[in-house]
Amino acid sequence: MRRSNTMIVVLGLLSVGACNKGEEDKAQAQAQEPAAKSPEPAGSSTAAAADKLPAGEVSAEVGVAPGGIEREATEGPAAVVTAASGTVEVRRVGEAEFAAAKAEAKLYSGDAVRTADGATATITLADESVIEVSEVTTVGIGSRNGTADPASSAAVLSGLARFTVSARAPGEGPFRVYTAAGMIVTRGTTYGVGVAASGETRVGVESGTVDVIGLAAIDAAPVVIEGGIAISLAASGTIGAPAPWPKDDWGSWRDELDAKLEAQAAIEAHATALANLDTQLVESYAALNASADTVATFEVGAAASADKDDTATYEASLPDGAATIEASFALAGRVELLTWAYAGHATLASDIYVRNPAAVEARWQLVAPRIDAAVLWPKRYEVTATAYIEPLRMQYYVHHPRGRVHAELVGIAVPEFYAKIEPPQLDPIRVRSRVKLKIWIAPEMTYRASVRPVWIAAPSVDWRARVRVQPAPFRANVAWYVRPPTLRAKLVVGRPLAGKYTTRFKIGAPAPRASLVAAWKVPIGVKVRVRAPDLTIAAKARARIQLDGGGRLVVRDRVRARVDVRAPDVKVKVVAPDVRTKVKVTVPGVTVKAGAGVRADAGARVKVKVKTPAVKVRVKAPAVKVKIKAPSVKVKAGFKIGG
Repeated sequence: MRRSNTMIVVLGLLSVGACNKGEEDKAQAQAQEPAAKSPEPAGSSTAAAADKLPAGEVSAEVGVAPGGIEREATEGPAAVVTAASGTVEVRRVGEAEFAAAKAEAKLYSGDAVRTADGATATITLADESVIEVSEVTTVGIGSRNGTADPASSAAVLSGLARFTVSARAPGEGPFRVYTAAGMIVTRGTTYGVGVAASGETRVGVESGTVDVIGLAAIDAAPVVIEGGIAISLAASGTIGAPAPWPKDDWGSWRDELDAKLEAQAAIEAHATALANLDTQLVESYAALNASADTVATFEVGAAASADKDDTATYEASLPDGAATIEASFALAGRVELLTWAYAGHATLASDIYVRNPAAVEARWQLVAPRIDAAVLWPKRYEVTATAYIEPLRMQYYVHHPRGRVHAELVGIAVPEFYAKIEPPQLDPIRVRSRVKLKIWIAPEMTYRASVRPVWIAAPSVDWRARVRVQPAPFRANVAWYVRPPTLRAKLVVGRPLAGKYTTRFKIGAPAPRASLVAAWKVPIGVKVRVRAPDLTIAAKARARIQLDGGGRLVVRDRVRARVDVRAPDVKVKVVAPDVRTKVKVTVPGVTVKAGAGVRADAGARVKVKVKTPAVKVRVKAPAVKVKIKAPSVKVKAGFKIGG
């Protein structure tokens, strides 16, 4: 594997069991050996050379060293195994071995859960969505940082899983499911996802609507699938035609596809896909690094403008700054999609190998180093999420038009200097112009008023104690997955284990999560700081939010106006306490409330109310003059934050 010169993460800063000096020297020497020209039988010189490819070379390519992550005491899990039947195992991010998992096992982003023959598991995520995992299936726990607005996510690496996704709370992002062939984006629905041994994927929607994005064209408009419809994605990432899906047939679907697959051809196809994804991941991280440099430069300028109270300079820099922030999130989403696609192909290849080792040994020796790399890419993303994407989210709430609207909904108070300047709305073309790679743009969201917590960083450690959710009922009261009584396939399901995948890594001790921040060389959030979110304010804001008939946020127009009240001829006579005087003047399109800022609603009347408890005020209305200087009135789309 080639060594990249564009790695963002500095290995020396990660205390996670890096290779010793002897291993590094060996890696450099081995890297000079000629690459294999074509697959050869096991035992040949080429296969032996591939087998000896040192772990240090793989680690250098990915950019992180093997080893887990030590979670902080204040970091709640991203998900919890709420039920387990049969052999259910978990592999922690950055580690190579699976270990037994029981009910209530905590899961974090980058972890993987797998089930054996006849085993099942149920997983509850921090956003109160539920995953039902069938037998012989591996799922990954995604990051909550893959979109600007936080949301839980998962990956189906192999096998079958059913998702009951919670309705989106205001300020929350779309729920994402990644596969080797693409991504499914949802706002709250029930659907199944199947990944056959070849990598072919099918999405079957029971209720609601999902957006399907193929890996072959992630910048294309998604294919929208409604309840009762299924759609397939080829292993290459191209999307097929939707078809009626009247009943759940997941068991027979997987069996029929796997029965057509030949083991050696499957391994070679996965090897080709892994090599391609490896190149794309390196390119994507390079682009993300460049985007981070631009965001950091913008942040320095924004902070300088605040120090000087220079609103003009900050306002002029906002369009490109906000577009770069959104582009960074889009790149991060691209990286996560590629990461789980890589892990998916590696898992499928491993599933085939451990059950058919003799049939695929020669091909396996050549693909094994990339199977090792699949252990590290999710850790690389976790490092990136911790050190860059989480602090970038705070900049999103301060500088981005949608982020500014959502800030109050997640308990973020925008600093005063920035709050008085409304970010302009962004065109997707401007966002895409900030990067050279293909990216997907998060869809317009629909919400349901809710006080459910929206965690913008790590969830609370005790969130599970307050969550009691169940998967959606099965269609027609029939189990969503049933294994066919007679299997046609002889590749994975029902086939006993005959081999074992053993990583070439030397796994180090887990590193504290806080230490990962030092591994990202472009600091974000050090100039424009934002206070920690107030969850009480956030819950109240989400509960009282106004939604239209389609579940979209109702955004009020925001007015900045100068009100000149001149009353030189007003005669005021104090008579007695407890009288309130009201002066009403009709000005179409504007509403002004004294002492509460200025707001506008179409067709409203201006009302100037002066409340003076304990004082009676008599005003001669004809002598009162209320003048609004029209040139000073500016109306801009936005969300009123604060009182």
